Amino acid sequence: MPKLLLVSFVSSLLLTSGCAAVNFNPTSWHWPSLSGESAAPGTPEWWKKHKSDAELVPGEGFRVAGFDGYFDQEGRPIGARVAKVVNAEKSSGLLNDVKVIQKMSEVKTQVGYGPDEQRAKEAYAAGEDFFRRQEYESAAKQFKQTVARWPDSSLEQDAMFFLGESQFFSDNYPDAVDSYEELLRKYPNSPHLDKVIRRQFDIARYWEQHHQYDPNWPITPNLLDDTRPLFDTLGRSLKTYDNIRLNDPTGPLADDSLMATANSYFVRNRYNDADFNYEQIRREYPRSEHQFEAHILGLQCKIRKYQGPDYDGTPLIEAKKLVKQLKQQFAGRLSGEERDRVAIIEVTLRKQLAERDYSRAKFYDETGHFGSAKYYYAQLMSKFPNTPLAEQAQQRYADLGGKPDHPETKLEWLVDVFPENAERQAISQVPLMGRESEVQLARQPKAESQEADATIVR
Repeated sequence: MPKLLLVSFVSSLLLTSGCAAVNFNPTSWHWPSLSGESAAPGTPEWWKKHKSDAELVPGEGFRVAGFDGYFDQEGRPIGARVAKVVNAEKSSGLLNDVKVIQKMSEVKTQVGYGPDEQRAKEAYAAGEDFFRRQEYESAAKQFKQTVARWPDSSLEQDAMFFLGESQFFSDNYPDAVDSYEELLRKYPNSPHLDKVIRRQFDIARYWEQHHQYDPNWPITPNLLDDTRPLFDTLGRSLKTYDNIRLNDPTGPLADDSLMATANSYFVRNRYNDADFNYEQIRREYPRSEHQFEAHILGLQCKIRKYQGPDYDGTPLIEAKKLVKQLKQQFAGRLSGEERDRVAIIEVTLRKQLAERDYSRAKFYDETGHFGSAKYYYAQLMSKFPNTPLAEQAQQRYADLGGKPDHPETKLEWLVDVFPENAERQAISQVPLMGRESEVQLARQPKAESQEADATIVR
């Protein structure tokens, strides 16, 4: 039904514009050539075939023998319209259908709104004049006209850039970001890439700082300020940061955008998201100036992700590795203040790891599994000596000296009547690395040397 409505609309538009219907003539139709027809100049197929024969003329472009004019590095005629190639695989929906696009283009041509190089150049010149006079809204209208009148050309590329610039200088930042993004989507290797990325970063930074100054819910509409999006200012800011890295992953602002995203998550206590982005900086941008902060703040994220001794200890294990990496990588570059920061983080980390081991030992202690309790008390004393918890563990380890390793089984005579199941039998046959009762406290080196001497004498 929608297609019938669209066909009816197109037919009525053709009739009202005074255009005669085009009749299909069977005698004029012919089978396509099996050998393939030559591609039109300016298309990717044509450039692929003639690129090796192209000659670069400084200040003009590439010249191909047998074809008029000059071409850019992608084979597009300089200052002329390029044949547009529509990828049918990416088209979706009726309005994006290739045939519909072609038919609508024909209709626009019939009613006088089709491609026109002369009018496009006139609009571009008028836009430049308005832009120089700082009449940016009028300039934007002219650049839009240029884009509509001469698409798929180098003139369109420049007009799309100055359209974004006009919107930027008229403080219409949301439309400017959209125009810049459309330019890079259509011309990813545009010569305006660096300036576009800088503009996008400045806008994203402004939106982020505005949200910090005056935060609002994402669904709260913005009806008065043209410099911000209608909804979700912070979300649009983060999206723009992502687009910067996608459009220019090796550019000078890629790591800055990633760091800004991570910091935004950090200040809002979203430590999982912040930790993920800090890790990307450490891994993908090893030469970034943000490496030290990405290590320090990444450590803070892991420590704050840790929920206590009764929960997963993976964040502490990762933080311990990160501390080691930090001290190795920045050993000779740390200032006194930075060394103090690392020392404070390391002390905090050791304290939490010791609390985790003490909590585990205390659990076995309170449930009567004294052998396991002594094992973890001994581990704590070995890994974290000279700490208050190590002193408590040593005292408790001494108190458990004469107690049984395992709690007494209630109604043991009744339990022995029933056979042990296969699963428990299999587990009991697995060799252990060492029994809890075999755990011994570390001895002084002097005492060890005296025992060795006594053994030699005997």
